[in-house]
Amino acid sequence: MWNRQQVKEQAKLIMKRNYWKMFVVTLLTGILTGEKTTIIERIQDFASNNLSYDAQPIFYSSNFQYIFYSFISVASILGIFYTIFIGNVIVVGNNRYFIKNHDENPDLGEIFSGFKGNYLNVVKIMFLMDLKTLLWLFLFIVPGVIKAYEYSMIPYLLAENPNLSASEAFSLSKQMTTGQKADLFVLDLSFLGWIILGHFVAELDFYLYNHIQKQQKLKFI
Repeated sequence: MWNRQQVKEQAKLIMKRNYWKMFVVTLLTGILTGEKTTIIERIQDFASNNLSYDAQPIFYSSNFQYIFYSFISVASILGIFYTIFIGNVIVVGNNRYFIKNHDENPDLGEIFSGFKGNYLNVVKIMFLMDLKTLLWLFLFIVPGVIKAYEYSMIPYLLAENPNLSASEAFSLSKQMTTGQKADLFVLDLSFLGWIILGHFVAELDFYLYNHIQKQQKLKFI
């Protein structure tokens, strides 16, 4: 059995040994798996601002609007495919790095290890995990969250053995989280303050970005 305090103390010891490399891995993984969403959101924000308020006649053209929103739709679809075929595989590689980091000092290249093994199997199982979680969330929020925790060990299982079948991965994850979901939820909840701080910094950055954009527009009016 494990408890939250033991997990955090063990994590602190490991971080002291290899902090900056872990920081780089986390930052790199975050950029490779999450930055595409930020780009799409900024394109959409730019479009909504300009289509509503810009004084340039071209932004009132129906043809321009059609082309621009078509571009956004294509970018969103490409973002989904990126997540399925690249982002999810990097998540598995990131987990492999941190699993190995528990006992050794792995190379940064471990975050790309998912592309070297049974790549298509990793893509398939991670896609099924995301799809099942999404369908459960659409059905009911609380069962969806429970199922998300039930499937939460799948990326770690694939990190250790990318040749697992889908049924094996889902079955093993279910076994590992049986009776542990509430503890996992509380563990995540204990980081709520850091999560809020992170979102606050991100929102502040986005606000400043938009404010600078609007100030630049006013100079040309």
